[in-house]
Amino acid sequence: MDDKYKIFNDLSRVNTRSYRVIYVSLIITFATTILNIFYTYKTTENAKNNFYLLDNGQKLATVRIKDYRRAVDILCEGHITNFHELFFALEPDLRHIKRNIETKALYMADHSVQRLYNRLIDQNYYEDIAKSGYSIEVEMDSIFVNYSSHPFAFKFYGKQRILKSGNAEYRSLVTQGYLIETSATLNNLNGLKIIKFDVLKNQDLQ
Repeated sequence: MDDKYKIFNDLSRVNTRSYRVIYVSLIITFATTILNIFYTYKTTENAKNNFYLLDNGQKLATVRIKDYRRAVDILCEGHITNFHELFFALEPDLRHIKRNIETKALYMADHSVQRLYNRLIDQNYYEDIAKSGYSIEVEMDSIFVNYSSHPFAFKFYGKQRILKSGNAEYRSLVTQGYLIETSATLNNLNGLKIIKFDVLKNQDLQ
């Protein structure tokens, strides 16, 4: 009789141990799931706050910005600035000009910029620069972006510094357009595009 109770007692202890193992396993699984969810959330939030710093279309570094409005300012103004440097800063080298414009600047804007580029080609503008030996730099004065409605309207105020035989001449450079969001690509990391672009003023300065 005692042997029978002993067997039942042993079975009871085995069941108790099994339940303990199950409970511990459930607790570990639950804790692991919570930690994974938390890690995924933090990783996603960090990724949202990461923005690329670009120079002439090339990624220099990744920076973290928690203020979303400030991040949008940096992204939009950086896109506008980089585009103007790629399109309007020119060296007396047709290959260099085509590389900057055709493989970089044109991916940052719509057909309005393509039409402007084609018009300047038809006018032999780039060939004249290459033959003259002039270098043209872009100096930005200010950028105004209207974030109250999408697409974002902008105006760029600056000038072109034309280097001729060691002397510098200046031309005004005032442009306008709109910014829209697009999918980021290898040729356009910002995921922004300039549309309805127009040059308002580009005159010699005395």
